[in-house]
Amino acid sequence: MNPAITNQSEDGYVYSFTLSDVNVSIANALRRIMLSEIPTYAFITDTYDNNKCNIEINTSRLHNEIIKQRLGCIPIHETDLDILTDKYVLEVDVKNETDNVMYVTTEHFRIRNKATGNLLTEQETHRIFPANRITSQYIDFVRLKPRISDSIPGEQIKLTAEFSVSMAKVNSMYNVVSKCAYGNTPDLTKITEAWEERLAKLVSDGMTEDEIRFNKSNFNTLDAQRIFKPDSFDFVVQTIGVYDNRSIIKKGCAVLQNKFVAMIEAINSDIVPIERSETSIDHCYDITLEDEDYTIGKVLEYALYNLYFEGEHTLSFCGFKKFHPHLPNSTIRVAFTQEPGNDGHRICKDMLIDACTHAQEVYSKIFEMF
Repeated sequence: MNPAITNQSEDGYVYSFTLSDVNVSIANALRRIMLSEIPTYAFITDTYDNNKCNIEINTSRLHNEIIKQRLGCIPIHETDLDILTDKYVLEVDVKNETDNVMYVTTEHFRIRNKATGNLLTEQETHRIFPANRITSQYIDFVRLKPRISDSIPGEQIKLTAEFSVSMAKVNSMYNVVSKCAYGNTPDLTKITEAWEERLAKLVSDGMTEDEIRFNKSNFNTLDAQRIFKPDSFDFVVQTIGVYDNRSIIKKGCAVLQNKFVAMIEAINSDIVPIERSETSIDHCYDITLEDEDYTIGKVLEYALYNLYFEGEHTLSFCGFKKFHPHLPNSTIRVAFTQEPGNDGHRICKDMLIDACTHAQEVYSKIFEMF
């Protein structure tokens, strides 16, 4: 495969491009990675064992678990993943001493250096927790009611939280995109030809202009969507603001490359389980992909199919399956055209390494185009 990137454009905050000359599994893996496995800073608060948020005082109307969940949803706008972790801590200490309801926002956040005890400057803190680009407002965190009397003070929130690195695969709070999708590239020439053929029939049937207009609307909504260019996909990507759109695409390609490189190392170390398959298919082997799913599995399935089923004709079957969505592992099943004998395990390893190398090279080419 020789991937090509065309029609790159940025409309507002939405980045669009066309990825062509690749199988759908390549495009789908890139989308899935951008949605789930781009590392970013996070406040981990979701379980007792993993919680890194310490709430010292909370007299607001929200209980601690809701406040921790709200904190985890706040994006942290720092791209260098080596700066904040273990070196800085977030502090929030606000008490409502006014006569009105007070909204604690990310503007009230403070970041302290754990080694020196010094706070980051307000300008630097607001860079990490910026105001909205459109409304210029900061993110609401918690509402504090005012003091009612001398005996009933205003509400207060005081907490500290450690900075961690996580990804949306762990918890969807830690996503880096608000939009990431792709679809088949419409073949406008063939769509026009198909409509003209349909139009000629409608005219011959004596339809009025209103009826023709209605049919054209239906055609554009339904039938036209079935006419597209093979192996070509239109992408749209919109960041939530931590990374720019092009960086997210490059990071997605880098994550995929690293996955395939790591898998090659695991195969060479005999870590990847390869066993004779207990099926009715002759000369069949099962390759277990540990802690991997459709993202990697479908790419490897296509690479094996393309190289050894359609190419060298050494495989009579190649398929991917995840037996249950709750299981961490998935399986690639291959069957040879001839009995491999005692070399079956070695041949499976060689084929899988070739498939991983092929996939890694494809994403390396895509990476270089951004």
